[in-house]
Amino acid sequence: MLITLGLKKRVESLALRAQSLTNLRRMVALPTQRDINERQWEFLNEQLEAARNRILSKLKNGVTKYSGLAEGTASARKINSYLGEIEFELTKAFAFYDTYFDVLTQRNSAELGSLLLGCDVLASDALFRDRSDLAFVKPPIVYCDRGFGASILRENVTLPDGAPNPMPLIQIPHSRLKEKCNLTSILHEVGHQAMISLGLAKALPRLFFRVLDKAGASDDLKELFALWASEIGPDFWGFCASGIAQAASMKDIFALPASQVFRVSKIDPHPPAYLRTLLSFQWCREMWGRGWWDSWEKEWIDLYPMNRISPETAAILRDAKLHLPLISDALFRARFQLLKNRRIPDLFKMKSLNPGKLVLLAKGVMSGGMQLNGSRPCSELAVFRLIRERHRVSEKDLDSLMDKWIVSLGRRFGKSDKEVRI
Repeated sequence: MLITLGLKKRVESLALRAQSLTNLRRMVALPTQRDINERQWEFLNEQLEAARNRILSKLKNGVTKYSGLAEGTASARKINSYLGEIEFELTKAFAFYDTYFDVLTQRNSAELGSLLLGCDVLASDALFRDRSDLAFVKPPIVYCDRGFGASILRENVTLPDGAPNPMPLIQIPHSRLKEKCNLTSILHEVGHQAMISLGLAKALPRLFFRVLDKAGASDDLKELFALWASEIGPDFWGFCASGIAQAASMKDIFALPASQVFRVSKIDPHPPAYLRTLLSFQWCREMWGRGWWDSWEKEWIDLYPMNRISPETAAILRDAKLHLPLISDALFRARFQLLKNRRIPDLFKMKSLNPGKLVLLAKGVMSGGMQLNGSRPCSELAVFRLIRERHRVSEKDLDSLMDKWIVSLGRRFGKSDKEVRI
C-alpha cells in the first residue's frame, strides 16, 4: 500500500480537525440567557456540517484513489499535493468557524452579552415589518469590534470558504455601547440588508437619476446621487424605524473635521457627511413640519461654513443641497412594484414616532418609571434620544438608564426562532 505511516497520520489529523468543525456550540458554551436562538444554531451547524462532510468525503475518496498507485516519488508527490489542497480547504472552513467563534464568545461576558442581546432585538425590530411578506431574512446578530463606524456582513454574502454567510452579522464599535443614543447605526446597517433583500438597492439609483433628470440637474449630480443611493437608502430606512433618533444621531456621528465632512468622491458610495446630515433634517421636516431639527440644521450649517473649502467642492455641495428636498420627496412618495406598489414609509408605523407622543413618553421615563411597554424597541430608542436632546440629564445618568433599558429588551422580547419577515 502506498499510504505510508506519515501520510496516514496526515489523513488522520485532517479528519480529526474536520470533525471539530461541528463542536462550535460546545466550545462557545453560552449561558442560556445570552445564547442565540435554536434556529440560528441550526443555520450555523448546517453549514459547518456541510463543510465537515465535504472534507471527510474528499479524504476518503483520496485514500481510495491513491492507495492503488504504484510506490514511488511521483505518486507520493500526488498524494502530498492532494492533502495540501484539503489543508487549504480546511483552513477556509475554519475561517467561517473562527468568525462566529469570535462573535459569539463575546456573549460569555454577562454585561456585554446582555447588552448585545438587546442590540439583537433592536436590529430585528428595525428589519421586521408587521404586515409585509416581501422577503425573509434570518435574525441578525450584533457584536463589537474595533473601528470608527458600524458595518454589516449581509446574509448570503460569500465567505472565505465559498459558502454563503447564513445570517446578517452587524459589527458596532465598543464605544457605541457607552453612547447608546447613537445605536441608530445598527438600524442603518440593517437598512443595507433590507435594501438588498427587497431589491431597492437597484431601484433607488434609478429613482434618484429619474427625478433629478426631470428637474434638469447636471449629469454629474445625477451620477453622484445614483452612487450615493446605496447609503442614502439605509439612512432613510433607519429614519423610518426611529425618526428623530436617526436625525439627531447624524449630527453627533458626523461631527468630524471639516475636511471629512465636506469630502466629495466620485467613487465612494458614502455621500458627504455634510449632505447626509442635512438630508436627515429634511426628512424630519417632510414628516412633521417645523421643529427642533430646524435649530439642529442651523447649528450644523454654522459649524461647517462652506466659505473655507475649495470653490469646486463648494459648488458641488451647494448644487446637491438645493436638490435635497427633491430627493427627500421622492423617498417619501415613490411607490415600488417591488413593495407591491407601496412606499417605503408604508412598511413602518410612523405614527409611533410622532415627536408629540415621544415627548409624553420621555416625561414618563424622567418621572421615574420606564412606562414604555407596548412600544416598539426602535421607538423607545427615539424616546431616549429625545431625553438626551430636551432634558437636563448627564451622559452618565442617561447611560445608566439606557443600560437597564437595553438589557430589558432581551428579557422582554426574548429570542425568536423565526426568520425576520420584511
